[in-house]
Amino acid sequence: MRYLLLFSLFFSVVFAQERPKIALVLSGGGARGGAHVGILKVLEENHVPIDMIVGTSMGSFMGGLYAAGKSPQEIENILLQTDWKKNINTDFNRQDIPLRKKSLDYQYQGRLGIGVNANNEVVLPTGVLKRELLLLKFMELTSDVQNINDFDKLSIPYRAVATNIKNGDAVVLKSGSLAKAIYASSSIPGGFQPININGIDLVDGGVSNNIPIDVAKKMGADIIIAVDVSENFDENIDVNSYLVVMGQLVNILMRKNANESLKKLTKKDILITPDLDGFTGLDADKYEPIIQRGYEAAKKAQKQLQKLSLALDEYKKYQKKYRKKPQYIPPVIDKIEIINPTYLSNESIRKRIHQKEGEVLNDVLLRKDLLHLYHMMIFDSVDYEIQKSNGKNKLVIKTTPSWDNHGEIRFAMGFEDDFEGHSNYSIKFGYTMFGLNSYGGEWKNDFEIGRHQKAYTEIFQPLDTMQRYYIRPSFLYESVTDIFPLQRFANQELDSSRYGGSFAFGAHIGTSLELEVALGKFKDDVQIESTSFVENYDALPLSATINIDSLDNVNFPQKGMRSQLKWTKEMHGLGGDYDYEQIYFDMEKPFRFYANNITLYVKYGNTYKKNDTLTRLAGKYILGGLFELSGYAPYSFIGDNQILGVLKYTYELKDGGFFGSLNAPLYVGFSLESGQTWDNGESVTYDSLHKSATAYVAADTFLGPLYLAFGVSDKGDESAYLYLGEKF
Repeated sequence: MRYLLLFSLFFSVVFAQERPKIALVLSGGGARGGAHVGILKVLEENHVPIDMIVGTSMGSFMGGLYAAGKSPQEIENILLQTDWKKNINTDFNRQDIPLRKKSLDYQYQGRLGIGVNANNEVVLPTGVLKRELLLLKFMELTSDVQNINDFDKLSIPYRAVATNIKNGDAVVLKSGSLAKAIYASSSIPGGFQPININGIDLVDGGVSNNIPIDVAKKMGADIIIAVDVSENFDENIDVNSYLVVMGQLVNILMRKNANESLKKLTKKDILITPDLDGFTGLDADKYEPIIQRGYEAAKKAQKQLQKLSLALDEYKKYQKKYRKKPQYIPPVIDKIEIINPTYLSNESIRKRIHQKEGEVLNDVLLRKDLLHLYHMMIFDSVDYEIQKSNGKNKLVIKTTPSWDNHGEIRFAMGFEDDFEGHSNYSIKFGYTMFGLNSYGGEWKNDFEIGRHQKAYTEIFQPLDTMQRYYIRPSFLYESVTDIFPLQRFANQELDSSRYGGSFAFGAHIGTSLELEVALGKFKDDVQIESTSFVENYDALPLSATINIDSLDNVNFPQKGMRSQLKWTKEMHGLGGDYDYEQIYFDMEKPFRFYANNITLYVKYGNTYKKNDTLTRLAGKYILGGLFELSGYAPYSFIGDNQILGVLKYTYELKDGGFFGSLNAPLYVGFSLESGQTWDNGESVTYDSLHKSATAYVAADTFLGPLYLAFGVSDKGDESAYLYLGEKF
């Protein structure tokens, strides 16, 4: 009996050694890597066992998900159903950032800016695309194996290849967080921000080893199935932008090292190269045909693949061992620790985390909380891990400072021309110092030259750790020269200036609603050029404002809403020269239908109490100019009251893709406008409203919106506009 057992054991060992170890090596190639899904489908259809997976860039993503137990169909669903532009973006999701940060978009159009880091050094961002959005998405997709740190213990042993940005060496990742390994392997240099793992700053592995055949051989592979989806570089490319240069550079590096790697294949290995002509690494909206191309390529190699097939019974045994679904049981969190080197207090972070000690980990809610923290625009990353010690589970939340953690320097420029000899320009510079204290206090300074002359400074000081309540003292000087249709001096050039200060108290409700009360004291000087008209007024305004802003984009919104309701009273009885009360309301609401966008904009201002008879500009409403009765010149109408309605249609000719305004989305459209201003004592009817229509082409550039527009009024007036960066 003993000899029979030994004989059986001998033959079972021999049989086990008869089947060679098969490695699947998946290359990078951006969205072209969707073809890997089609390859996986054919491998399963033909019962080809995979004993190990090695991937680079998109190959590390596809291979990592498969190694973690997801089926080809599940991976395909992820590719097709995920809004990748939401997770791969040049900027924060505007709807989720604090309203105070949103307000800067109206002041500084475009994306020109640099930062001051935690060491008080002036710095530039390390990548165009944000890291945390994509990393948290990878953490969600790999949450079933978040407790597995050794990649050999995944359903299929797995390796991801990244590149050490300091010396260009390939780095093979075989343990740690699967999500971080996938991100490191996929972070295109100059595109995504690098990630630090084990003290090494890592970027896309395609730069150093895009088809890591040598890694598979070192793991003990006998036969390699290599899939090459990398792009060929174009020797006749038109080098006309940063994006083209970066894309070409990456393609050259990836293609050349891929060709070297392919030389390591032997006759027994299999190379599959899908026909992906016409597809680029950015075609994330074309995954369905890309997957099909991968499937077709694998079918062409089916005869070779079938030589590696297992019988149905053997393949079922293989699936039982290598394709089992991971069973993740969330642990009970015994303690929560925060490691936070930023200026924001640990208490402020802790209050934003809903996870409680003594409760089962809710990682879905935790990732949502971390994303909320990230959108405070204070952190470079907000990460977590579960540490086990003495039978206890500790949730450790780690933050790292953002590249501009201690300050932000912003630039903006604007230009406008009406093709009739009149033009305006504006150059703005702003510096905001962050982290005045652990509550998140800020010191903001703005300067402007051009049509407006302005100097402004304010302190923003939250009063609680959640930054719900705040005070905002400020000082202002501004001067402007305009031509206004004043009754006494029609169409004269008018110089007006204001200087003084104000004190505001406010409350933030969520990230899109703000309530604020303010009291100011200003001195107004008004002078009409070429006349003896010079007047000075003391202003003492008291205001209460409700601001709502959930727009996804300031200039070309597709969803959300913006609105303001403001009440203003001049405190004449306390020493002010003005004596009036008014209410102002506006609302902007976009509606999106595929590439079509309709935006409704209305505003209304009413000076319902006016006791002074001063020739003043304070409190006056002005209409005229682009999208404010475009057929009429700017400042054509001025009065104590106003009403305006605009219906704006925009068609998106070219999508900005992942790179947003850096890739300058292009639009055409038209608007219909109707409005009027009037003084108290005058009446307004529908027939008295001015009408206007506008046709335009526009682009959302990194300098701000670019408009070329032509407007015509119901009276036959015509106006043409060219402006970049700011609407005057």
